[in-house]
Amino acid sequence: MKTRITEMLGIKYPIILAPMAWITDADLAAAVSNAGGLGTIGPNAGFKTVTTDVEETGERLREQIKKCREMTDKPFAVNFVVGVVGWDRDYSDKCVQVGIEERVPVAIVSQGSPEVYTQRLKEAGMKVIQVCSIVKHVKKAEEAGVDAVVCSGTEGGGHSGFDQVTTLCLVPQAVDAVSIPVIAGGGIVDARGLMGALALGAEGVYMGTRFMVTQECPAHPNVKNLVLETTDTGTIPVRHGSPVPVNDEKRGDRGFVEERRGSVRMVINDYLKKVMAEKGGIISYDDTSDTEGSGDRNTESNRTVSAFVLGNLEDNSITAGQGSGMIQDIPSCQELIDRIMRETEPIVDRINKMYGSS
Repeated sequence: MKTRITEMLGIKYPIILAPMAWITDADLAAAVSNAGGLGTIGPNAGFKTVTTDVEETGERLREQIKKCREMTDKPFAVNFVVGVVGWDRDYSDKCVQVGIEERVPVAIVSQGSPEVYTQRLKEAGMKVIQVCSIVKHVKKAEEAGVDAVVCSGTEGGGHSGFDQVTTLCLVPQAVDAVSIPVIAGGGIVDARGLMGALALGAEGVYMGTRFMVTQECPAHPNVKNLVLETTDTGTIPVRHGSPVPVNDEKRGDRGFVEERRGSVRMVINDYLKKVMAEKGGIISYDDTSDTEGSGDRNTESNRTVSAFVLGNLEDNSITAGQGSGMIQDIPSCQELIDRIMRETEPIVDRINKMYGSS
């Protein structure tokens, strides 16, 4: 299957591993790349402890990049989360520096303005993909010079905007708005999602939750089993950051810039049900992670490690996409990608028969 994305990135299939903090490590990234997609190393990948040291953060990333190169000779990406000045910009600056020094082929930039790093990354020879959740940001990314954009709908488990635009509605509007390739993300877990995205005009797909439930993913078995048990109504979007600039820290803004505000989608497990009951059903991410007013910028990361890596779901919920209800097994990345590509052909045949019968 050839699209502008496969040709641009030098990959066999237009399938990209969406980065997930702590669990999209070198092993998972290499497995996806070796299977014909584009693997991505995510924030804090490959480790089980939180560090507050900027230099150590950079060296941890360097270690993962080198390990990935030892495991695959195929292209791979690194996710650079744009830090907020005065909050965590030093960390993202360091990671970008390391990515440039290690000659990473592809950068996936998220949760911040494309004007911060795009030029620097492109001058270093990287292909730059910007993650967006509304058309306004898609246009801004193209103007900043990125090579492609990911349009991440509210169905996804990662950050999406307060506007809650669905993948089905966001992708075609983004395709109409820009000339660069669009990659669809949010709720895509199988061949039907891939073909649907291509029909909307996208030239690739961005999958996180589906790759979370694979053999190579280091997420704890409790996490994978929770996703397998999740139904079509088993996730809920939860506010993350404030919808308007505010100075009151109790509002949960936490210094987020416009592109970094929005929501995440969480699995409704027993812990989340308890929090929702205590808060009268109206909650923010700060309510679920006890970060509001704590003054500790590492609280959220510690809880993420506790949940995703150590499997403590009695005191945590996890972020996962709305497509969780369609995930029913734990294949290897090779098996998953082979299955997706194999099952595209019957879809094409069925549509051709429908069209030919008219």
